[in-house]
Amino acid sequence: MALVILCACLVFGFLTLTVGTRLAGNLIGGIAGAFGNSITRLTSQTLPTVPPSGVALDTPVIDEPANGGNTNQPSIPIQGTIPSGAVGKSGYSVNVYLVGKDGSQRKVASVPVGGTTRFSTTAVALAEGTNLFIAKLVAPSGEGGPSPVVTYVLDTKPPKITVTSPGQGAKVNAGSVDIAGKCDPGVTITVRNEQAPGGALNSGIVGTDGGFRLTVPIVAGPNTIDVAASDPAGNSSATKITVNRPYGQLAAHLSVSPSKFRSSSQTTLKVTLHASSFNGAPLANAAVTFTVTIQGLGPLVSPQIMTDATGTATWKVPVSGSAPGSGQASVIVTTSAGDVITATAGITTT
Repeated sequence: MALVILCACLVFGFLTLTVGTRLAGNLIGGIAGAFGNSITRLTSQTLPTVPPSGVALDTPVIDEPANGGNTNQPSIPIQGTIPSGAVGKSGYSVNVYLVGKDGSQRKVASVPVGGTTRFSTTAVALAEGTNLFIAKLVAPSGEGGPSPVVTYVLDTKPPKITVTSPGQGAKVNAGSVDIAGKCDPGVTITVRNEQAPGGALNSGIVGTDGGFRLTVPIVAGPNTIDVAASDPAGNSSATKITVNRPYGQLAAHLSVSPSKFRSSSQTTLKVTLHASSFNGAPLANAAVTFTVTIQGLGPLVSPQIMTDATGTATWKVPVSGSAPGSGQASVIVTTSAGDVITATAGITTT
């Protein structure tokens, strides 16, 4: 009996211990859950982002503008970067100031800090001439120090070109001419002679004294030379000057293929002209008239043909019913200035 009672007591004690452990676990779990929920509620709220007292704010940096800050746009957005520690924090913004000649600062834009290290304002108006800008980071505790100064220069006036030599319509007895003049320092000057082979382009930058001198090739006859200017702000202007180069001794070379053929056969002759100006350059855009004279046939005359860019003109003419003997092909070349040159080539029929 005593053994039975002892066993019963042991079983009861074990059950009591098990139930108590479960109750304690449930109680501890509940407390932990409640504590966790409280922490979650606290952390889900926006915490103050004020930096510790006495800690200096980092400064934003404005992007360096292209073209040295020169622009012809009357308004531009101011862009830059902010310290990474300020990204995504509430109560932070970037103020942009225009700095006057006397050092005064006028706020021209303010943008809230976003989720990246970049900031960009709306378009800020520029005044003609130099415009100095700084940026400052604003936190709930106050405004930080200024960024490095960035300069924009608004220039809306096209550069003024003055060609001092040669004079308009000048006569030039050389294969090239120097175009000299005045313009604003730093402006890019470009000269182009469309009449010369390849367009004859040359360019340079106006010196600090405002002077420029550029050489461009010219061809026989009138040459219209384009002179263009472009400043760092993107403004441009242009003018033209015409010079004339004498044709001098023109040359024409005439060939016939075939130059010898049977009179009883039907043949197509190819007559070719190569013409050049006195400096050896191709004589383009000259009017050409060919004439073929063969025994037994009257003169065969071509329509007017123009020389191409290489100074070449070609005419093909069918020939039949000729008689044996000597003949010739001839050509008359008339330049755009009215100069005339001629050439001949022999033809033999057998």
